Amino acid sequence: MMVSIKKIKILTSIFISIFAVIAVLFSAGVKNADAVIVDQIIAVVNKTPVTLYEFAKFNRPAFENYEQMQTQASRGIFTEADSVIMTQTQGALNELIDKILLKQEEEKAAIYISPKQLNSYIEAVARANSFTVRQFFAFLAKRGISKKAYIKQVRNHFMEIEFLRKVYGNKMAITKRRLAGYYKKNIEEFRGEPEVDLKLIFLSVPSNAGKKLKNKIYERISKIRSEAKNGNKSFSSLAREYSEDPSEKNGGRIGYIYRNKLSPNFSDIAFKLHVGQISPIIKTKFGYAVLKSVGKKMGSFKTFKQVKPEILSILEKYKTNKYLEKILKKARKNSYVKILIAV
Repeated sequence: MMVSIKKIKILTSIFISIFAVIAVLFSAGVKNADAVIVDQIIAVVNKTPVTLYEFAKFNRPAFENYEQMQTQASRGIFTEADSVIMTQTQGALNELIDKILLKQEEEKAAIYISPKQLNSYIEAVARANSFTVRQFFAFLAKRGISKKAYIKQVRNHFMEIEFLRKVYGNKMAITKRRLAGYYKKNIEEFRGEPEVDLKLIFLSVPSNAGKKLKNKIYERISKIRSEAKNGNKSFSSLAREYSEDPSEKNGGRIGYIYRNKLSPNFSDIAFKLHVGQISPIIKTKFGYAVLKSVGKKMGSFKTFKQVKPEILSILEKYKTNKYLEKILKKARKNSYVKILIAV
């Protein structure tokens, strides 16, 4: 869908200025794409310049969308998607500016996090996950998180918390009473998973079975299910007589089981059954099955002691976000912030 002439003129003026900068850099003999990005200042925060390269590092997808829009504009292509990309670019750039402002405020407050403080925290996290520190960093590396990146993340978190404590003091404290109040008010959040008590009749289908054999086995389990539903024989006796699952020795009894312990096609049916109800025939890649629900348990509540660390994390996050928003609002008001690209 094509945009209005007025929007085309605005976008054209934006991209002419951008490509003028790039043209000057290339004429000076700059061949590396990153070098072009580094030299393009897109915002100023107090006395700190913000480059397009920093923006690319901060939010790669937003940068790539912006870059694609530039390329299309150089060919005279303007679409409705451009306004969406400009909004996304503005949002991402403002997030980066907030990050820079917060860092500047932390520097003013002279917040210092000692290596000992960081090491103690990392050791505690590793120990809580049954790792040595070395094993913990190896575990993170397998998931694409470098040791340097993780330590930086932890340091930033501590800087943020210590800064807020310095500014707001006791307002950042979370009392045991507050924790207990949250637990009581939101008790359903801390209920364990429900369980169902099941019995099973299973007939296997050979992997090389033809249509005729499959139909024969299906007819057989249909008859067994009908007998169970009509009450001609108990489900347990039918399981002992016909089922090809190891549970047949216990009359098909699987016992209580959580949803995530069953395959999706089983769990979707099993947890909808009323106690005493027999399921439709369930087709699996190994054969055909019929379930019977013989009991249900609602998940039991976790104790306050078990979930206390989780509640603390929830409330800390809430308070952190609340007070950071206040600090950034004030910092924006008292700082010089200039965005040099039209977004």
